[in-house]
Amino acid sequence: MEDLTNVDRTRKYISDGLQAVKMTFVQDINEINTAPRYSPDMVYQHFGEEETIYGYADLEVTIHHSAQTLYSYINICYSSKAKNDNGLEADDIEDKLVHIDVRPNVLVTEKGAFNQKLISQKSFQPYGEMVHKFQSKGKNFEVYRVTEQSEDFNLFLERIQTLGMFFIECCSLTDNTEENWLHYFIYERCDTGDGDGSTIAKVAGFATLYKFYNYFEKVRPRIAQMLLLPQYRKSGIGAQFMESFLRDLRATPEVFDVTVEAPGDQFTFLRDYVDCINCMNLPEFSPENLKNGFSDKMRMAALDKLKISKAQSRRVYEILRFRQTNKKDKEELKAQRIDVKRRLYAPMKRSERDWKRLNLALTQEELRQAACGEMDEETKFSTLTQMYDRLMESYQKTIDRIEAHPKIF
Repeated sequence: MEDLTNVDRTRKYISDGLQAVKMTFVQDINEINTAPRYSPDMVYQHFGEEETIYGYADLEVTIHHSAQTLYSYINICYSSKAKNDNGLEADDIEDKLVHIDVRPNVLVTEKGAFNQKLISQKSFQPYGEMVHKFQSKGKNFEVYRVTEQSEDFNLFLERIQTLGMFFIECCSLTDNTEENWLHYFIYERCDTGDGDGSTIAKVAGFATLYKFYNYFEKVRPRIAQMLLLPQYRKSGIGAQFMESFLRDLRATPEVFDVTVEAPGDQFTFLRDYVDCINCMNLPEFSPENLKNGFSDKMRMAALDKLKISKAQSRRVYEILRFRQTNKKDKEELKAQRIDVKRRLYAPMKRSERDWKRLNLALTQEELRQAACGEMDEETKFSTLTQMYDRLMESYQKTIDRIEAHPKIF
């Protein structure tokens, strides 16, 4: 029989990484103890799929960041540390939090040295060219486009992408020596409080895109990473940031359209909202036209005026049509439902000879839909109904946000 005393002792030294790890963003060393603490969205890249830390009781890990330059100083507190029993060693927390290859650039190990970073960051100036600025809830924000490959910027990018690993699925460091990378940063412009009108720029977020080549000397920028720091979330700034850099891309003649690499649910929700708000201003997406179904005119208007891809413009159409549909009118709702289900059913009609090609070309969700081709009609109907219901549930979240916030700025 297992010794329950040993089991309880072991459990004592297992911590939930999402609960134990907290972050701050500070301007002055005196803010370390009072600055708001923010939890990461994920720590699996640091502590494994279970996201647990072994070896410490009552563990608290605080990663302090310099608000402008994003250097890190880690403070670790615990009541006791596990002994090296049964071959189990306590996790080396600093080693797991910051990879050895980037540690000299990212991590400051002494509090005094971190204080020097905080003092020196006052002279920090944003990289790149400012492409937009706006006010939101009494705060001033600036958005910059960066295409440079200087050593200083590459190190700065390395620090913010290291931070991104706590918030972006499968986030990794990019090789900025590759000229096709394009970056946007958003900063909050703040008064220093020195009484002389001087200001500082605090990092609020970033987006990284890769410019894929398209025919006729065009490029298709693909959004690979986007992060809004936790202190700026749930305030509309994410949508304003996205719209800011999309406006810059729309004004660039060489851009054919803008796509996204493996978007998560929250990013999809944000993108749907921004694209819907913009398409609502196009006459091709008028309520009258929406009832007549998705058309080439809609697709081309979204592409030419907003750089929205065909698949995304179809999704926007479905959201806006569902928004305009009178849910109490059974015939109108039925027409909308059939229109969506017809699109969802299309992959199910693929022939066997297309299977290998589909396996290479489709996403996992689309492959799952294609696999439905092996189902009988009753199962197909049930699957379609479930897919439709889940889709309308996600669409409704976007619609609710549109009703609450009909303008981005």
